Amino acid sequence: MKNSLFTLMLIAITIAFTSCSKDDAGSGNATLKITAGITNSGLRAMGVVDLNFNSGYVWVREIVFDGSIDGGGSVSRTVERFSKIDFATGVATPSLDDVIIPAGTYNYVNLGIELRDEDTQPAIILDGTYTRTDNTTSPIQFRFNSGEVFEAETSQQVTVNEDEEVLARIVFDPDVWFSVVSTDALDNATVNNDGVIVISEDSNSAIFDLVADRLDVSTQSVFE
Repeated sequence: MKNSLFTLMLIAITIAFTSCSKDDAGSGNATLKITAGITNSGLRAMGVVDLNFNSGYVWVREIVFDGSIDGGGSVSRTVERFSKIDFATGVATPSLDDVIIPAGTYNYVNLGIELRDEDTQPAIILDGTYTRTDNTTSPIQFRFNSGEVFEAETSQQVTVNEDEEVLARIVFDPDVWFSVVSTDALDNATVNNDGVIVISEDSNSAIFDLVADRLDVSTQSVFE
């Protein structure tokens, strides 16, 4: 996976938890909390495939926050921190709740997320269930281990008040990722000794390759 997009986003010098940045507008400060979650958009609904992911984690190493404030101002923050974010609870360990941003009305927000890839520990784990066309069910787990970079953006307008805590939530949609995988491929996927369909570079690799190519599709951020 290429990290060129992320390289272009490093427009600030990181100091401790946050970075020096260009702040052209806004008065006072607010605190930004970064979290993540998954959504099941139902792209594979209509009885074609019963595939549902409901838990897991994403392990990040660096996050870049860019925003534009009403009136033409811009804000950039960089957070360098290994943090594992639980999809079910949204809890980041260690926390990502101390990013200071200017108060103001934000017209645009973009989050650049670089995944941890220091060792064999997967950067993304998704756990769920798959029901085959013959109605048999197996647990399914998707494992991804690479320094992938996601760009999650939102164009919603949000007013941030001074001394307020606001939330930036990275939303992944595995339904979109798996929409290119056929029912037949999933029905006949290899099951490990624990009865789990593991989708990884080493297990069911043909399915993994299809899904991995779509990881940056439909990733969004919710700023609230």
